[in-house]
Parts: sequence; structure tokens; C-alpha cells
Amino acid sequence: MDDKPKEKLDQRSQEILDTILEKAPDTLNKDDVGFLRARISYLKKAQIEEYDSTLNPKVKKEKAKEESSQTSEESEPVNKDNAKTKK
Repeated sequence: MDDKPKEKLDQRSQEILDTILEKAPDTLNKDDVGFLRARISYLKKAQIEEYDSTLNPKVKKEKAKEESSQTSEESEPVNKDNAKTKK
């Protein structure tokens, strides 16, 4: 993949794209994400990598799930004596 797009965006679209790219990935709204996805071919490789978790929410959800399961495993020690039921 080339680092530069083959065609230029129209001026208004380029202005919108530049404004969106000034934002942090986790602050983009639904419209921003849709705009980026529709124009992903105009993004540089570094920009795609920076916004990857926003452009590909499945990746973001999987990472969050992994972190969540690691945290819960670490914070919940198992005490087998307390797990036994009394009759």
C-alpha cells in the first residue's frame, strides 16, 4: 500500500478529513468514523494504524474483552474452603 493516495480529495472533503484527523481516535463520533471508513484509501499507513481500533471496532472489543478477563482473573482469588456448601 502506498503512503500517498493516487487521487486527491475535493477541497471540502479534505478539510473535513483534516479536522477529523486532529481528534483523538477515542473521541470520534459515529459520523466521523463513517467518514474515515469511506475515505480510508486517502489515509496514510500511519493514520490507518493510529485509528485502527476505531475503524475496526471488533479489534477494539476483543482487546477490551481480553483486558477485562485478565483483570477479573487477577482480582478474584479462588478460596476453595469458602466455595464448599455447608449442610
